[in-house]
Amino acid sequence: MKIIIHGGFFSESQTNQEVKKAKQDALAEIVKLGHKYLQNHTAVETVVYATCLLENCDLFNAGTGSQIQSDGKIRLSASLMDGKTKRFSGVINIEDVKNPICIAEKLLPFDDRVLSGRGALAFARENGFKYYNPEIPQRRKEYEKKLSDSVRLGTVGCVALDVYGNIAAATSTG
Repeated sequence: MKIIIHGGFFSESQTNQEVKKAKQDALAEIVKLGHKYLQNHTAVETVVYATCLLENCDLFNAGTGSQIQSDGKIRLSASLMDGKTKRFSGVINIEDVKNPICIAEKLLPFDDRVLSGRGALAFARENGFKYYNPEIPQRRKEYEKKLSDSVRLGTVGCVALDVYGNIAAATSTG
């Protein structure tokens, strides 16, 4: 059993040691929780779980804490790959949801496994995913100060190998 996670490129690592340390601590905790989860779950279940934890942590540009784009909107994308079934699913540019990786997981058994924008949002709502605003006050401040120099850039992800030798991977970005 193995698990690998990432929290994106730490552009602030050269200037803000406090943020770098907070991210490293968050990653250490999330990988520990993910590894514990992997002991009793499949690779797919584990990468979704760990990616949700990453999306829920406002230190990363995925889910809560995602970048506000130039038009003032937050659009989220996530994908899921299952090595056992060789299936892929994902959502692109979805708005107003908490964990886009969970929507990608819900799409995995469908023939049309990649949805974008309004189609992805309609699928999410039809499947019980409620409205959620991933904006945090810091992102609003950054947006108002021209996000070009933001300290939280990057995509998060997870790869897991379960006890059965199955591999799965997930990514998420805002």
